[in-house]
Amino acid sequence: MKKNIIILAAAALALGMTACTDEIVTPEIIDNSSEIGTEARVKSAADLIGTEWTYTMEDIYFVDENGDTVAALPLSDLVFGLNFDSTEAHLVFPAEVSMISTTTDANGELTLEELGQMGFAYTYDLATTSGTLTATDNDVTGETIDMTIDFTYDVPNDGIIVYLPVAFDDDTNATTLQLVFARAN
Repeated sequence: MKKNIIILAAAALALGMTACTDEIVTPEIIDNSSEIGTEARVKSAADLIGTEWTYTMEDIYFVDENGDTVAALPLSDLVFGLNFDSTEAHLVFPAEVSMISTTTDANGELTLEELGQMGFAYTYDLATTSGTLTATDNDVTGETIDMTIDFTYDVPNDGIIVYLPVAFDDDTNATTLQLVFARAN
């Protein structure tokens, strides 16, 4: 049985926000349908094969009520990768970010394994310039859980926008973050 758990620090790093706020972030859905043409480099899932993309974190600034910076969290050295092969998209974590896989061994003991990347099956639809990253796993009770992350190909900027849902067990107001991956090759 496995369950992938993002350590709280990794969840905070994945936020990619530029300010501390209680405001709920609503994703901006990009409609590229009128812009699809010869400039689109990704016209099918096959066009993703062999591509590499990067997302660089932004520094987070904490400001007071006057707008003055009171603290800064430098994160711009953290670069995530998204690489596509013929069967999977690999989300690659920076060395400073930990993704932990928990497994229960034959004796019922919990074991932890640090992962440098996570693999997802993927689909892509040119008509909507969008796709999904999916993975199936088991939680600690053995129940199957499906993980789905949506993405959009941004034709004008030749980028991939990943819509990352963020919620905690006690959080009823899930937030969706937009991570913009730029082409690296």
